Amino acid sequence: MKFKELKNKLWFNIFIRIAAVFAAFVLVLCLSNVGFLVRFFSLKQKNALKEQVCAVSELNIKDSATVVKALSDINEKYNFDVEIYNTSGRILYTTHGSQMMDYFSLKNDKFIMTHEELEPIKEERLSDGIIFKTAVRRFDNNEYLLCTKQISEDIYAEVRVQKQLIANSAAIANEFIVIISVVCFLLSVLWVLNFARKFSRPIAEMNEITRDMAKLDFSRKLSVNRSDEIGQLAASVNELSSSLNTALTDLKETNARLRSDIELERQLDGMRRGFVANVSHELKTPISIISGYAEGLKLNVSPESKEEYCNTIIDESRRMNRLVLSILELSRYESGQIPLSRESFDISALCADCLSRIFASKDIETENKVPFGTDVFADPLQIEQVLKAYLENAAAHTPDGGKVWTESLVTDDTVRISVINTGSHVDEETMPQIWQSFFRGDKSHKRDSSRFGLGLSIVSAIMKLHEKKCGVYNTDFGVCFWFEVDKAELNAEE
Repeated sequence: MKFKELKNKLWFNIFIRIAAVFAAFVLVLCLSNVGFLVRFFSLKQKNALKEQVCAVSELNIKDSATVVKALSDINEKYNFDVEIYNTSGRILYTTHGSQMMDYFSLKNDKFIMTHEELEPIKEERLSDGIIFKTAVRRFDNNEYLLCTKQISEDIYAEVRVQKQLIANSAAIANEFIVIISVVCFLLSVLWVLNFARKFSRPIAEMNEITRDMAKLDFSRKLSVNRSDEIGQLAASVNELSSSLNTALTDLKETNARLRSDIELERQLDGMRRGFVANVSHELKTPISIISGYAEGLKLNVSPESKEEYCNTIIDESRRMNRLVLSILELSRYESGQIPLSRESFDISALCADCLSRIFASKDIETENKVPFGTDVFADPLQIEQVLKAYLENAAAHTPDGGKVWTESLVTDDTVRISVINTGSHVDEETMPQIWQSFFRGDKSHKRDSSRFGLGLSIVSAIMKLHEKKCGVYNTDFGVCFWFEVDKAELNAEE
């Protein structure tokens, strides 16, 4: 379900339910007013009539001024008519007409008013001698609620109110309550409308975002700027999304590292297998030769061949010894067992010395283009190993009459030494593999007693110890192998 459809459905459901509650409340209130308000008013008036007749019974009838004031207060406050009359029916005091009150206040006995007996419909005797009646006046048929009490031997007090006044008051109150209820209902509808919109939007948005979270998409965040429970829930959803995103990211990184480690382990395992296979291959031939020639000596070959057999066994033994020493040397470099002993030295002199020793008996032109006085800071014995490996590799791949030379490139803190030879190029596809143990660019598998394919592997290990780079690239006329070392001046200053 789309976000807009979900929001509208949620908004409509909230609006209908809350509006129905308010409508039911208003309806119950109106029905209660119509059915019970008149009875409630009548009960309240009955209690008020009882209280006021008790108050009148406590007055001093002989104190006209006090009685007149008390009766006037009751009339004004409750709109009750009060009469005090004797057993013969003569009214002593009444609130019916202000002129009568004036006569009473002046103690004028010339005007005589007789108490009117109403025809009772319902009569109830209360405590303290109070009689509560529902009665009808004969000449106009108006109903009254009245309370009567004998306050002395021959004097009675009566407090009454017209029942129609109660009904009118209840009707007015009922109408007012209905109007207020309708207004409140309309206002509540507007409030519910606004509330439902504000409430449904973040809930619908939370539903969408949690669906995205279920699909592992944590990019969306809730933008609910509220401090109530909805705002707290939105903040919790955002926090949960961030936590899950962080956990998922960490899990992905961990899985990536694990896959990388597994792949590296597979590569290392493959390299170990290849290393063992290469070592076995390199040792298999000399062992077979030594075994065969030794058996020939055991069988007492001719004296002419005995010396040749012995020389061959000696040569193969030396070759096996060089191979084992080279493997041990590579292993020590790769494991860091050979410590670095750095010092400043002139690498130009080292280049010249290696060139003269390695190419002394070869028909290859050599030249040292590294300026004398090019001082570097490194382990001289290990750098000599690097140069020898590069120069021996160049000697093996440079044709007779070719040329091999060394040159340098000085930067701010590094000296790059290059060994360049003329001849065939290195295959671009095999360039990354030449640094591996026992790799040979010669596909003919021609056996060479002096080379095992470990020289460039040792170079790579030595450069890692120095934390420097090495590499190879083809030139227009041949191949260039290079490595980098620190400048001596920079390290001297440090």
